[in-house]
Amino acid sequence: LLYTIKFEGMDIPHKDISVRSITQGEEIISFLQPDWYLVKSKVFNGGITNQIFGYIDDTCKDKSDMILLRIYGNKTEFIIDRKRELQTHIKLNKAGFASPVYCTLKNGYLYGFVDGSTLTTESVRCPKVYPIIAKSMAGMHGNVEYSGEPIFYPKLETWMRQVPDYFTDKLECLQSVTGNGTFCKADLMDELNALHSKIVSQTDLLVGFCHNDLLLENIIHNTVNNSISFIDYEYGDTNYFAFDIGNHFAEYAGVQSVDYNLYPSDEYQKWWIEIYLKEFHELKNLGPVTDEHVDNLCRQVKFFTLCAHVWWGIWAIIQSINSEIDFDYADYGRMRLEEYFNQKNRFFNEI
Repeated sequence: LLYTIKFEGMDIPHKDISVRSITQGEEIISFLQPDWYLVKSKVFNGGITNQIFGYIDDTCKDKSDMILLRIYGNKTEFIIDRKRELQTHIKLNKAGFASPVYCTLKNGYLYGFVDGSTLTTESVRCPKVYPIIAKSMAGMHGNVEYSGEPIFYPKLETWMRQVPDYFTDKLECLQSVTGNGTFCKADLMDELNALHSKIVSQTDLLVGFCHNDLLLENIIHNTVNNSISFIDYEYGDTNYFAFDIGNHFAEYAGVQSVDYNLYPSDEYQKWWIEIYLKEFHELKNLGPVTDEHVDNLCRQVKFFTLCAHVWWGIWAIIQSINSEIDFDYADYGRMRLEEYFNQKNRFFNEI
């Protein structure tokens, strides 16, 4: 039985069940699309937080008619506010930045497909692509309404409550991230507090709505009209713009096969950030972009790249304990925290 619930002033259909399989999803589709008789389904691989299935009628000629089913990962409610995720998705759809939400479930929801290709470590650097990413991020930062304070420290402080005091068993690889073999939760908290102290001492950090997870798989490039769309706003919230950009640059290294030699050069970052600032300044009527503007944001972005490594390092520790997805979260967390310490001397004093 379907009924409606209100999100962001909109009535959204809700089915009060938990869906566990692609077949169960087809039953939901029959409610939403009763005229679809030859439904084809597809598993979207590569996600490391949720399961994603796609459904489309065989007679549909446009892939954008596909409906996606997102099934929340096991115990991800410990790191993601799912109600806020839905509110954010619907808000962004109303603002023109996300696909529509069609139906909510106990453990997921159904929403529209965005046609195009996810980026790769090669395509993200393409001269025809990266300027559009920079402009799209500036548009999101400048146009989407936001409220509250930046979530960086409060979110991680909450996550840290779920981190064990000592890294043993499958988390043992984390003990070596500083090279001395004794790294533990208290040390990680010290690093987080040091970052936070640095942040609160600044007075010129731009704040607003941020995606907070612009890895390559969350950026869709439509080659037909050469446009960019961002997807998967489950971590979207108020934060520092420099975090969003720094996190994106860190993701140039990839996820499934991580190579931090792919982190963009200073020259490249300067080009990217100048494009971003010109778009943002025009949107906000802030006047010409100066070299000082560019250099200042470049410094902030480098610092917040460190913050992104700590963010996803902590996330990976929690996921290694809770997730049922076949992914080595502990080793991914090790790589993120090792890179944090590798770059700390270079980037910590940039702001």
